[in-house]
Amino acid sequence: MNDLIFQSKLQTTAAHLGVPLTVARDASPALQPGASCSRVLIDLNLSAGDPLAIVRTVRAAHPTVPVIGYCSHVQQELRHHALEAGCTAVLPRSAFVQQLSELLSP
Repeated sequence: MNDLIFQSKLQTTAAHLGVPLTVARDASPALQPGASCSRVLIDLNLSAGDPLAIVRTVRAAHPTVPVIGYCSHVQQELRHHALEAGCTAVLPRSAFVQQLSELLSP
């Protein structure tokens, strides 16, 4: 995640809901032995690493876990590639923010 203000919003919302949240720049937390996750939220505009490779890696490790990507509403090609890589859904960033509580709720 590149945007620290946005990351803070995610962490604040998760804390308000009492939902554990791990922020990572790669798929390694999801690949730890015994790792479990109820959903994965990924910024498809990560500057470090390859977000589509992260989606594929997480999808392979956790085939039934929802993987929700978000990006700019004008990035239709990225949206298409993210869905092909294994995202369950790809939301415009504005919709992601509006639905954040719902997306994080258990």
